[in-house]
Amino acid sequence: MDVEKKEADSNSVTAVSLEEDKNAVEPTKSDNDIRVCIIGNVDSGKSTLIGVLTRCVKDNGNGLARKYVFNFPHEQDSGRTSSIAHEIMGFDKDMKQVMPTRANAGKVEQWHHINKSAQKYISFLDLCGHEKYLKTTVFGLSGLMPDYAMIVVGGNMGVSKMTKEHLGITLALDVPFFIVVTKIDIAPPEVLKNTVQTLCRILKGVKKSAEIVKPEDDFAKLISLFKTGAVCPIFSVSNVTQDGITQLKLFLSLLQSRVHVNPIFRSAKDPAEYLIDEVFNVAGVGIVVNGTMLAGEITTNQVLLLGPDNIGEFAPVVIRSIHYKRCLLYTSDAADDMQCVDLGGRRIIKKKKKK
Repeated sequence: MDVEKKEADSNSVTAVSLEEDKNAVEPTKSDNDIRVCIIGNVDSGKSTLIGVLTRCVKDNGNGLARKYVFNFPHEQDSGRTSSIAHEIMGFDKDMKQVMPTRANAGKVEQWHHINKSAQKYISFLDLCGHEKYLKTTVFGLSGLMPDYAMIVVGGNMGVSKMTKEHLGITLALDVPFFIVVTKIDIAPPEVLKNTVQTLCRILKGVKKSAEIVKPEDDFAKLISLFKTGAVCPIFSVSNVTQDGITQLKLFLSLLQSRVHVNPIFRSAKDPAEYLIDEVFNVAGVGIVVNGTMLAGEITTNQVLLLGPDNIGEFAPVVIRSIHYKRCLLYTSDAADDMQCVDLGGRRIIKKKKKK
């Protein structure tokens, strides 16, 4: 389909239900959907790491794995992320990763396959590393409400200014984080050692204890310490040789959602409120919005109020269809993220967008 992407307004719009749903149920999918944003300096290997984790492939050292993550051709050409990319990783009931059908499968095929077997999701939000896209990164860290942040540091690059900037923003937003040092296969031993030591000093300065993760570590104990906020795990990985990737996957499989401790999210029994992050104009479909359910429950053909606009008014719209992780749903409840909702009342919405 021909999709024309429109930037979301900086003052995010919400859709609020006309009446409370008395029969709504408590959120369930959100308990098993952990949102992890990936931040770090440009060229540290963030997108490549996501590709290696989700597609179960080895990188070739020239960005083979990252091509499955990028949204636009110009990102592949430059090797740098300029938009927020979404990828998911699924675990079955035994906490084993749901393997992809094939590495080069399209996102729709890949996500549908994971949805069939996964009991737990890790939703990756690939954010920008370049300084000129810092506003986009800040929006991802704040507006997309991640449970955790993965700070990626190139082992051959040292701790850069932007790494410190991202760390400061994460601390200010009180998002729990862990660190992944990449490119250990090409990093000179002395540079890699200095990078890890610098990270340990920085963490000590913010009253966190650095925990260098080893294969023989007790990961259940590590998770318990991580939940206290006093410990920050540091993983060392290579996207090319796969060193450290198994330990990182095990750690991710043990993470728990923080949706119930986030005051922004409310019960599914509350009136519905949907925070719009992005707006799309899809040929043959119309206006489609992407965002997060903050409260309540929505269903197809339900009437919501869209707004407020510039003069504080709300316009009625109808929910035509709901997609969650690229799969069609008929209902959606509080804290479900990365949803796409097809709205009726298209003429009204277009007028509101122009104002």
